[in-house]
Amino acid sequence: MIPPQHIVEFYDDDEFLTDAVVAFIKVGLRLNEPVIIIATASHSKNFRNALTPDEFASENLMFFDAAALLSEFMVDDWPNQFMFTHVLGNRIQKASQKGRVRVFGEMEAVLWAEGQYQAAIRLEELWNTEQTIRPFTLLHAYPRAAFTSTEDLQSLLAVYSAHTHVHHQKTGTPPPRSGYLIAALSSLPSSLWSDVATCCMLLE
Repeated sequence: MIPPQHIVEFYDDDEFLTDAVVAFIKVGLRLNEPVIIIATASHSKNFRNALTPDEFASENLMFFDAAALLSEFMVDDWPNQFMFTHVLGNRIQKASQKGRVRVFGEMEAVLWAEGQYQAAIRLEELWNTEQTIRPFTLLHAYPRAAFTSTEDLQSLLAVYSAHTHVHHQKTGTPPPRSGYLIAALSSLPSSLWSDVATCCMLLE
């Protein structure tokens, strides 16, 4: 059995994100895997436009609005675990009857953009818990421009450590898990490099 994969993509522009997610979708459809896309309205439109009519019409492809799904399990600006399982866990379980599921999601990025860093990290943790119940492939994406201040440094490192694979637009993919701090250094604005390095030394 293929182990769960929890991948994060840090991107600089929507064109790169569209290429990455569309490739993710196309591979899943070719493997006859159920594909669940949870995205913002603008990104969903970009993804759909890049698919062929047959791909877009596939019964294995499902689109959901990120903000709408968030509203179904957020309680007092915090992800409710029971409601998360009801809203998303049940969808994944149903889809998994057709095969291994792959999910792309932007709900975490929506929370991060709103300054709800801890809520975004908690949501990442809930996804990891869900993957212990049934293995599936999970891809998340954050715009690199969202990480610009020292205030969210610890939160950023928590995002990296929540994933099995880290990828960012400029330098590619480091080794799973063991390379996430290296990836953090290279993907951050230069103004934050020294802060991350200091944090890494403290962690050692």
